[in-house]
Amino acid sequence: MLDFTFPGQREGEDVLAVINKHPVVYARIIAAFLVAILLPLIIFLIVWFNFYPLDTYYQGGMVIGVLSCIVLLYGLLFSCIKWINEEFDIFVLTTDRLIDITQITFLKRSVTSTPLEQIQDTTGIISGTIPTLFNYGDLTVQTAAGNASEFFIDRISDPEDVARKILDWADTKRRGETFANTDDLECENDPDDTP
Repeated sequence: MLDFTFPGQREGEDVLAVINKHPVVYARIIAAFLVAILLPLIIFLIVWFNFYPLDTYYQGGMVIGVLSCIVLLYGLLFSCIKWINEEFDIFVLTTDRLIDITQITFLKRSVTSTPLEQIQDTTGIISGTIPTLFNYGDLTVQTAAGNASEFFIDRISDPEDVARKILDWADTKRRGETFANTDDLECENDPDDTP
């Protein structure tokens, strides 16, 4: 059992695993962040070195400086919003249920849960060269529940192994066994990295 708590956790409900995104997901965010910093800096330095001293071209230099700062701030804001949208997309697997927390947009979040007994099928898919090299992909969990019949999280570490473990936990719950020994089933995802 993991030492992890979350809002809405029921009494006697222990967390078995917290499944979050693979670290390679952040490569795109870091690349966008670097472009957002480097592009305004390069433009400003080109203007600075071509038109120094700027007092002769004061208005043009001021406009370029302000525009560079605006682009920089927009890039930082965009990077932060993208990070939030990726970081807060998690699955929490407890002794009673599977909880899917999906950050849809910056200010919109969806939280869905299903009892472990209703999990019928899990699918882990790794497709593409880079996902295969870094062993990450998508996970789909299908349930017998009426309106929330499919749970999905993209770009997680080792989705095939996680899919197998979720089915193992669901089978354990259906058989009425306890989750006393979950050491062999624990996911590699670290709950300390999640909100």
